[in-house]
Amino acid sequence: MKYLITGGAGFIGIKLAEKLLKNKKNKIYIIDNLSKKTDNKNLLKILKNKNVKLIQKDLNLIADYLKIYNFDYIFHFAAILGVKKVIDNPFITLKDNILTTINLINFSKKQKKLKKICFTSTSEVYAYTLKKKLAKYPTPEDIDFLISKDFNPRSSYLLSKIVGEYLISYSRLNFVIFRPHNIFGPQMGFAHVIPQLTKKILNNNKKKITIHNSKHKRTFCEIDFAIELIFNISHKKKLTNKIFNIGSPEKEISIMELAQKIKKILNSKNQLISSNLQKDSSPEKRRPNMKRSLNYSRINHNFEKGLKETVLWYKGHYRK
Repeated sequence: MKYLITGGAGFIGIKLAEKLLKNKKNKIYIIDNLSKKTDNKNLLKILKNKNVKLIQKDLNLIADYLKIYNFDYIFHFAAILGVKKVIDNPFITLKDNILTTINLINFSKKQKKLKKICFTSTSEVYAYTLKKKLAKYPTPEDIDFLISKDFNPRSSYLLSKIVGEYLISYSRLNFVIFRPHNIFGPQMGFAHVIPQLTKKILNNNKKKITIHNSKHKRTFCEIDFAIELIFNISHKKKLTNKIFNIGSPEKEISIMELAQKIKKILNSKNQLISSNLQKDSSPEKRRPNMKRSLNYSRINHNFEKGLKETVLWYKGHYRK
């Protein structure tokens, strides 16, 4: 099988590539402009495999370069994301994410043996509906979206993903859409709540630490479980033209509870202070309905094990 993974140098893309390489007959083509400054040890490791090719180009510029290849599956992870980057550049976020998806669809339509295109959306598409308490909870895939009318720059990302979902669904290609919910693990990057709390606790031992949005509740999905779902769903022939939540089947926990678990793993003496000050406009609680997706998992989700591995990895990284 030949696979194209856009944004394949990112956290989820690399983990998916590692999964696909367990079959020695698979060939993986990764497109990534390597604009994110992250630890690329895993990328360097998989690039040693003769069945992996890295194409370090902007996705909007590779149509002619890739026309000689025919892929069986295309996974589209590439996007502008990250709260600060999105807020600072809402126009570019909206424009580039949409154009990238359009160009990839046009490329995909010229493929001769493409079985499926797999589009990665976001749990952010539920945000305003949840904030207004108009969605079922836990949240299933088949709800209507609300869009904010206040032109919040952060909305540019979720809007680009909503438009992307519609573009994919209108493309007449076989597709699946994934909506990831707080996927975590070692080397996930630093602009996420688990590594940020880990750093905060490590750097302030025996001091008081204020936990903002402390009452907000989330589920957190361990990366191996997420990859299991993505792989199995994408390779089921009968699963086409459907949307799937990718997240944890476990109950949500508050940000304060998360901080307490991290504190315990680090054996820290910090005093954690709860703050009700809301640092962003996200909904107070978010939990996906996983009924549709769980039919395709062969492994159990283990949040506690995954959290410990992740926190200890960041502990070692921060202290180097």
